[in-house]
Formats: sequence, C-alpha cells, structure tokens
Amino acid sequence: MRAVTVSDLDPRTIILLGGFAIGLAFGAVARWSAFCVRGAVEDLLSTPDAPRLRGYLLAAAVALLGTQALVATGLLDLGKSFYLPAALPLGGVILGGLAFGIGMVLAGGCGARLLVLAAAGNLRSLVTLLVLAIAAYATLRGLLAIPRQIFAGSTGADLKSIGLSDQSLSSLTARVWGIGPTLAHGLVVTALALPAVAYVFRRRVAPRHLIGGALIGLLVPAGFIVTGILGADEFNPVPAESITVTGPLAQTLVYGLTYTGATMDFGIAWVLGIPLGAATVALLRREVRLEGFDGAGHTRRYLVGGVLMGVGGVLSVGCTIGQGLTGVSTLSIGSLLATASIFVGAALAMRWRQLAGLRHRPAAPPAVAGVPARS
Repeated sequence: MRAVTVSDLDPRTIILLGGFAIGLAFGAVARWSAFCVRGAVEDLLSTPDAPRLRGYLLAAAVALLGTQALVATGLLDLGKSFYLPAALPLGGVILGGLAFGIGMVLAGGCGARLLVLAAAGNLRSLVTLLVLAIAAYATLRGLLAIPRQIFAGSTGADLKSIGLSDQSLSSLTARVWGIGPTLAHGLVVTALALPAVAYVFRRRVAPRHLIGGALIGLLVPAGFIVTGILGADEFNPVPAESITVTGPLAQTLVYGLTYTGATMDFGIAWVLGIPLGAATVALLRREVRLEGFDGAGHTRRYLVGGVLMGVGGVLSVGCTIGQGLTGVSTLSIGSLLATASIFVGAALAMRWRQLAGLRHRPAAPPAVAGVPARS
C-alpha cells in the first residue's frame, strides 16, 4: 500500500492539516517553555535577566530571518500580504495596541497564553477567551464594525501619497535613503535581527526559554510555507498567511456556533490545535487543575481585560503573535508600531497596578508605648 504524500492532498486539506499541526506544536512548546508576552513585559520592568523577554525576542528574530529567507530565495511572495497594504491604519494600530497591552495585563496574558492556560484547567482564562472572541467579532463584523471603519478611515495614512507602494520598512528605507531595494532590505533585516539576537545571548538564562522561543519563531515561516507554498492553489490564489490569534479566535467561536454555515480555514485549524498541544504537555507534567475566580473584583478585571484585547486586537490588526511575530517578520511598519504600542500599554498597566497596590496597602498600626511601630 502506497504511503500518502503531500502531493496527494488537495490544497485545502494541506492548509487545514498544516494549521492544526502548527497549533499543536505552538501549544506544546508554549506550555513547556512558559512562553508569555505579558511575562516578557514584566521581565523587562523587573529583572535584568528577563528570560521571557529574551525568549520572545528570539522568537521574533527567528520568525523574521526565516520568513525573509523564504522571500530571498523566491519561494514566498509577500507582495499581497495582509500586513503590507499601502493604507496604514495608523490610529488603529497605536490605540488598538495600547488597549490590547492593557487588557493583556488585566487578564493575565494575551489570547495565545490564555488558550495555553485554559487547556490545563484555568477557568478564568476560558471565560476571558469567550469574552475576547465576542468583543473581537463585534468589532470585526458586528455592532462596533462601523465605528471601527470610521475611526480607521479618519486616522489612517495613505503611503502612496509619499511614493510608497506598500508599508514595508525596507521600501521606506529605500525611498528615504535613495538606495536600491535589495540593499535596503538587507540593511533593515540586519538592523532588526542583529540587536535582538545580541541582547538575547548577552546573559545566560534557562535554556527552555531560548529553545521555546526559537521553536515558536520557526512556526511563523512554517505557516507561510503551508499557506503560500504547499497549499497554494493556482485556481484560487490567496495571499499567504501565518499564525495570529485574535481574528481566528473570533472566527473559531462563530464556526462552533454556526458549523453548517461556516467553513474552516487555516486560522481556525491553528487555534483548535493550540489547546490540544498544551493539554498534552500539561497532562504529561501532571499540571492539570481547575482554577477559578477569587471574587467579583477579580472577575471584573479579567472581563475588562478580555474586552480590551478583543477590541484592541481588531483595531491594531493583530495581537502579540499576529503583529509581534508574523507581522514583524514581513517588515511591516504597522506591525512594528502595533507591537511597540502593545508593550507600552502593558508597561503602563503594570506600573499603574503597582502604584494602585501601594496606595491601597494597609497603613502601619500606631506605635504603642514600649513597642516600636512596624516599618
């Protein structure tokens, strides 16, 4: 009996199986390595070792180098990529990124992290994911879609007006410096990847953070290979895509509710694979346990965080994975701005929570004769 090969499968099957396999890998690696972008911001503010930040930066560098290697060899065409239109939603990527970063802190993690946590029995994450998905879909196609479109149109920038055909950072560099596109492309890739890699290996951290970051970074070019090369359909050509969470999570919710009237795609398949991969690792490591909310205030914080991530993720056209890894790997200016905004929003939220905690710390009891007051 002849073994089934990739050439025997139709493009749609390749895309669905590939997306599910990438999701499985992401969930397993993220659970094993504690890959967490919220944790990366926290490390940035609190420790010089910053293991989770180094893991995330390595993931971004590997994603960038892998994707651009595919472009350089002519295997991948990003000319019509979702991340590189000439219209730059400037207000959306900045405001949405800030909102997503704040929501990520309130909810204890981004959408990808919540999927990983929910798979091990974290009910807080599961509820927050549902809220995130509903808010995202409402912003994408529901009640908030028209306000979103109006805001994006009024705060966007048309890069064609300054002679750019897309929002690639290499195109902007070539235009500003008056150099050839190949040289500009090489300079931009080097300027982004080299400092990140140098920072990552400047200090020694637990190997699992670096191994996990590198493996997750490889999933970005893997996604482009699945959708843009192996699953390319010459009769129905579509732009190549790779991993992102906010939009596919909303689509997954709708797919589950309207199965007979919906169609599975790469994003849905990848999202479904994440919790299965994470649950497998959690079971093997005996880490599965149910965790709920601690009270009304705790619940409110998570729900607000879910709403902010859902709305912000759609406004910014992606999340910590979609913009921070996949988008940045395409050299998209919008992705770089969105990622920076997410980090700024998360850092501001963390500082605010620290200050709020200090303000609400119980005061020291008054001193009693013969007994010193507590410091």
